[in-house]
Amino acid sequence: MRTPTLILLFVAIISSKANLNAQGLVAVQNYSADFKTEQPLTFSLSSQGGYDTLSYRVNSPFAENIESAFVQGGFGAAYTDMDQTTPWTFSLDTSVIHYVDGVPRFDDTFYNARASVNFEHRFSERLRISNNFFLTYGVEPNNAFGVSTALWNGQFLYGYNNFNVSYAWTPRFSTTTSYTIDGIMYEDEIIATPEDRYTHLFAQQFSYAISKRTSLVAEYRYRMMIFDKAVGKDINSHFALVGVDHAWSERMSGSARVGAEFYSSDRSDEVGPYAETALNYSVDRQTMVRWFAALGFNGAELAAFSSRYGLNTGIQINHNITKRFSVNSGASYSYSQFDSGGAGDVTEHSALLSAGLGYQLLENLNLTANYSYSFLDSSDALREFDRHRVSLGATASF
Repeated sequence: MRTPTLILLFVAIISSKANLNAQGLVAVQNYSADFKTEQPLTFSLSSQGGYDTLSYRVNSPFAENIESAFVQGGFGAAYTDMDQTTPWTFSLDTSVIHYVDGVPRFDDTFYNARASVNFEHRFSERLRISNNFFLTYGVEPNNAFGVSTALWNGQFLYGYNNFNVSYAWTPRFSTTTSYTIDGIMYEDEIIATPEDRYTHLFAQQFSYAISKRTSLVAEYRYRMMIFDKAVGKDINSHFALVGVDHAWSERMSGSARVGAEFYSSDRSDEVGPYAETALNYSVDRQTMVRWFAALGFNGAELAAFSSRYGLNTGIQINHNITKRFSVNSGASYSYSQFDSGGAGDVTEHSALLSAGLGYQLLENLNLTANYSYSFLDSSDALREFDRHRVSLGATASF
């Protein structure tokens, strides 16, 4: 993955308004879901259609252009229980997407399913455990997820689970111990051979509250990344980090970690700066702003390279103009440096921009319109592309 448990689905959030807390800002140790609003068992039916064009700048049999209309239909369910001792939430989304003109090298119909279950249990005012689980079977995870490649990937299976125990030793001093496992598998063998992998991440955090709003943090992490089908690519990393968690108000909070990553594999032993930060800001319950940035080593798309180091950052803004009309926009940027130990080094820049509109036509019927543009610039010309995607949709809840 790009960084240990990086913000895995941020671009998906930008384009489809998926639930951020299915994964959470795990990279900055926001271990538990946001149990803020009781939600009864709710079902939804959705449909959308649009047009997708993906153009590679150099023709290749492994990276053919896509230009097709598509239609998609889906079903979802969600529930949140705000029990004071054991709050929990789950969500399930399924859909089928059909590309009218098909996708080169792949089929014309693809399937998506996403499930998440989050819970927290408070044994006492001092002791708390929580678990975040996420599983998805889908098509074409975006490069900005940090778990995938830049090419169209076909169907994949991705799973993630984080379990942690928090204990307050004194009113100011607390510790959090966590274990995270995640992994990804692709159906296409060309992609699966170099990319299938799973990761174990162990973390120990020490936190000291210097005020009601601010805590200082020291943290150690150990990551094992194991490639399932590729020999000689396994990675081990140690992290020594310090940081701060601060709440400016009930509506604005942020976290930051900085330190060093000690990166080791069969190909390379390196030490590099590591940093991550996130900010959540809610304005009068009408506007939500989420921003993140992360700097570190990445295990995706290594191929023959010895290491990959880079920066990811992104921002998402949702605003309710009226009770019926809402807008959303987002932007993400990624920089990567692939190191081969010689003249074959590769540098890449990628970005995604998106904008969307929502209109509550009826109490249980929401209409949406979305547009996104993404690109990848690389010193490896075979990987460069531009993509435009536009869609109109409707979601009925009951």
